[in-house]
Amino acid sequence: MARRARAAKEPVPDGAVKRPRGRPALPREQQRRRLVEGAWRAFERSRYEKASVADIVREAGMSTRSFYEHFASKEDLVAAIVEEIAERLLVELEAILAEPADDLASQSDAALRAFLERLPTAAIDLERLGGNAGRRIGEVRRRLVQAITDLLLRHLERLHREGRLVREPTRPAVELVLTGIEGLALRYYGDGRREKLLAMRPALLRTLFRVLA
Repeated sequence: MARRARAAKEPVPDGAVKRPRGRPALPREQQRRRLVEGAWRAFERSRYEKASVADIVREAGMSTRSFYEHFASKEDLVAAIVEEIAERLLVELEAILAEPADDLASQSDAALRAFLERLPTAAIDLERLGGNAGRRIGEVRRRLVQAITDLLLRHLERLHREGRLVREPTRPAVELVLTGIEGLALRYYGDGRREKLLAMRPALLRTLFRVLA
C-alpha cells in the first residue's frame, strides 16, 4: 500500500501526455457545419421565425455555448447560411454555362432550375429579420444578382458572336429578367408554394427566351 501511495504521488515525467477525459472536441469547422445543418433541419420542421437557438442546437447535437462561439445570434447564422448558398449557386451556374451546349434550351433549363432551387433567403422573411443580419442578407442578394447578371450577359454575348442568338443581349434586359424571376420566386417561397414555382419552369423558360433570345 505504501509503495502504491508513493507511486501515485510521483510527478508525471515531462514526456508523458495526459489523456483528456470524455470525447475529443470537434474541429471548429466541423462544429460550424453541424450548426448550419442543424439550423436547416430546424427551419424545415417549423418556419424560420418559430425556430429558436435551442431548436437549432438540439438538431445539431451541440451546446448553446458552442452556438455562441460561432454566431452572435440566430440572425447571424441565417446570414452566414445565405452567403454560403449564394456562393454555391454562383459556382453551379458557372459550371452549367461553361459546358458546351448543343441544346441551348436544355442548358438554360438547367441554369434556371438551379437558380430556383437554390435561391438564397427564399423561405426567410427579410422584414422580420431586420437589423445587421437583414442588411447583410440584402447586400448578399444584390451582389448575387449582379454576379449572375455579369455571368449570363457574358454567356449570351458569346452565343451572339457564335451566331446562335439573333438579338444582341443588353444588360438592362438581363437584369429585368433576373430580378423579375427572383421576385416571383421569393413570393412563391414565402407563400409555401415552392413546388408550384418549380412546375412553372417551362413557362419561365419561354419568357426568358422571348426577352433575351
